[in-house]
Amino acid sequence: MELRGPWRIAPIDAELTRTGADPDLDDSSWPSLELPGHWGDLDGFDPAGSAVLHRLRFRPEPLRADRRRWIHLDGVVNQADIWLDGHYLGDTEGPHVPASFDVTDRLDDTGEHLLAVEVTGGGPGEGRSKRTLTGSLQTGPLAPAGDPGGVWRPVRLVDTGPVAIRHRRLTCISATTERAELALRLVLDADAARTIRIDTTVVGPDGTNLGEATTHELAGGENRIDWTVVVPDPDRWWPATLGDQPRYDVMVTIRCDDEVSDRTSWRTGLRSVEVDDFRWTVNGETLFVKGVVIGPTTPHLGSVDPDELVADLRRAADLGLDLVRIHGHVTRPEVYDAADELGLLVWQDLPFVGGYATTTRALARIEAREIVDRLAHHPAVALWCVHDEPNDAPVPDTTTHRRPTATLARHLGRHLLPSWNRSVLDPLLRRELRAADPSRAVVLHSGGLPSLADANGSDPHLWLGWRTGSAEDLGPMLRRWPSLGAFLGGFGAQSATVGADRPDGPTFSRAETAAFERTTPRSAFDDPDTWAVASQAYQAELVRHQVETIRRLKYRPAGGFCVTALADHDPAGGFGIFDRARTPKAAHEALSEAARPVIVVADRPPTTVAAGTELHLDVHVVSDRRAPLGELQVTARATGAEGAELTTRRWTGRVDADEVAFIATWTIRLPDTPGRVALDLVVEGDDVVATNRYDTVVVPADEVPRTRRRPGARRRGGRG
Repeated sequence: MELRGPWRIAPIDAELTRTGADPDLDDSSWPSLELPGHWGDLDGFDPAGSAVLHRLRFRPEPLRADRRRWIHLDGVVNQADIWLDGHYLGDTEGPHVPASFDVTDRLDDTGEHLLAVEVTGGGPGEGRSKRTLTGSLQTGPLAPAGDPGGVWRPVRLVDTGPVAIRHRRLTCISATTERAELALRLVLDADAARTIRIDTTVVGPDGTNLGEATTHELAGGENRIDWTVVVPDPDRWWPATLGDQPRYDVMVTIRCDDEVSDRTSWRTGLRSVEVDDFRWTVNGETLFVKGVVIGPTTPHLGSVDPDELVADLRRAADLGLDLVRIHGHVTRPEVYDAADELGLLVWQDLPFVGGYATTTRALARIEAREIVDRLAHHPAVALWCVHDEPNDAPVPDTTTHRRPTATLARHLGRHLLPSWNRSVLDPLLRRELRAADPSRAVVLHSGGLPSLADANGSDPHLWLGWRTGSAEDLGPMLRRWPSLGAFLGGFGAQSATVGADRPDGPTFSRAETAAFERTTPRSAFDDPDTWAVASQAYQAELVRHQVETIRRLKYRPAGGFCVTALADHDPAGGFGIFDRARTPKAAHEALSEAARPVIVVADRPPTTVAAGTELHLDVHVVSDRRAPLGELQVTARATGAEGAELTTRRWTGRVDADEVAFIATWTIRLPDTPGRVALDLVVEGDDVVATNRYDTVVVPADEVPRTRRRPGARRRGGRG
């Protein structure tokens, strides 16, 4: 029985602290709220102390003999104390920590009962005082405005037999063509010492049924049982890029004296995922992952329509992406079900963003274990990431950018010294995750320096072209420090929504005004919409160029990328390639083209070049196809003013499966007169057509900036 309500709610004050659990208290005039839900959903409801009392009167069904009754809370943000009919049951803390209370003796009749839940939300705190584990719901550049406080997962009345399931976990330890191994764990609560039978059933996608039964002796109280099930000749789950997504139904039944005492079930997929130095392998097949960050679009995950969240996953899949990163939070279960169905890999963050107080250690360990329990059965979940930006580094406010190596040293230098978050909390939580789930890789933290001693230690957040440097700095930086390119995360740019009210510049929450001032200053444009269009154009070009650059470095050393972010949470703008209304921005088409399975790319030419000089651009074809492309023709054409042809080159050859092929260095003799030059690339084959275009402007030699380097990443084989 789900206790949805409506519940009566009121801000906690001194009087309610004493009387709030009293069944005789008249709450008929209080505002009402259905659960799961958040008090922030109610207009005009503003609890000054961020503590809210929830009260529900209900009548349960009759309780059968020899049965037990439980009140179960799946998740509360952030802390809660629970009373039944004025009697204190206990407390819970942590958004992902469930709580169960045996109320058999108190709910053995069908009369009216009162359940009171006092929930404390509030701000996350700052620095060493921060201990609220809400992650990107409240902290970081993707955090939406608002208090996430509330009961965000269901409150249920559950009847069981003498033995009840308190915790459960299912993990696919391995999966080959011959066999797959499932590891199961149950934590059971027995009313007394008993002998039980556990029936395990695995039903395959073709209807095949595998079952086994085991007998166990339990002590009274809490008991933990671990066992494994082997599935022969499994039908394996694959990312959509590599294959189909068959799934298995796993059911576990607890029997006492041949009577069902409790049961649980999962829907899972059988697969093996490895991530080593950010090189991704699924069922033995290497995959260059193309991903996008999904942040919380609202702090009120309990009341948001899950179809809206699932639609975002479908948008990512339609872009041709393989991966979504659930940034700094755990979202609704419907999202993970959809990822399993769509064949989208999930990079799952724990809800830790920025620095935390040392007092969070114990609760953080519990949260990590509970998140594994909730999500480990999903085949789409490919890895865990402990912590995003553990040093809580401030956004740089730089206006110069011509020395990328020096900029990197300033921006990341703070990550070299030990800190409690990075050096103590993160390794502790990684050990917790590895112990709970040995089947998945764990990224220690995101947004730090890579470590030669730690393959999945961190993916650096460079933010070139936005918070620091320029978009063209990526190629030269990766030539100097190749390990920074193992996985390109933390890149992109904010852009504004056309039509939003912003007379003087970016006004949306979390707007990074210093970065806007460096890239697309509002003062340079006549009106807000012209500026918004320009900001979207800049974002699109940055995303396109950096994705093309990292794709040319596939496996040498790059294992993939994850652009920030899929959609804005603020109607006025953000990092999203969709705005808040899910209207595509210019970066949507740019990412869609740059993420296609087969692309043809060249070094990005300088914005301006001197008249009468030559450009030398390396041309590559990048293929993610799992089979060779066969005979291809690559055509490169440069045209000047009014379409005048400057040069045309053609090359033919073959490209192997999942390969980056260097085609040639294209030399373009530029005209002696100023004007715009278009550089067009086309690759054609039996079932392949891909195009690309670059632009540059020819200017007199004295107008070209003196600081000039060769553009883009060079070809492989010693040159980049």
